[in-house]
Amino acid sequence: MTKRRIVSCGILLLGVFMACSLLAGQAGQAPGGGAQGQRGERGGGGGGQRAAPPPTNLQVLPKDMTRQQVVQIMQQFTMGLGVMCNYCHVEMAGAQPGPNGQIPLDAASDDKQTKKTARVMMKMVNDVNNTFSSQLGKPAADVVKVQCVTCHRGSAIPKTQ
Repeated sequence: MTKRRIVSCGILLLGVFMACSLLAGQAGQAPGGGAQGQRGERGGGGGGQRAAPPPTNLQVLPKDMTRQQVVQIMQQFTMGLGVMCNYCHVEMAGAQPGPNGQIPLDAASDDKQTKKTARVMMKMVNDVNNTFSSQLGKPAADVVKVQCVTCHRGSAIPKTQ
């Protein structure tokens, strides 16, 4: 891959990252630990920021992660797979579109197979990284980590050819 192509891919991924950041911040809080509204919402009257509730239904990620930490990881998934949040998360039943025209998502729901697959893949990546580090006899910090983008390269289904 040429340097020019690498830079172009980097710029594209940065754009996707920024778009997801904007969408996550504008869509409003989804009940049940939804991935929307992580940065807090404007409260009425005082104009201050309201603390976003902690994420729920974390099964692979540490349960003590903040909403902001979870959103950052989810943004890496969107970049690595070239998908948007609704690829893994279902829309809230009966919800009306927000100001940005999108229906809020129920991030805690396990109704989509892609979310279940993502959890299996997260465990696999963790296992590969841990095994690789120990097999080489190097500290984990000295080993290049496998990530979603390593295989997916911006495609929801990795290309094998």
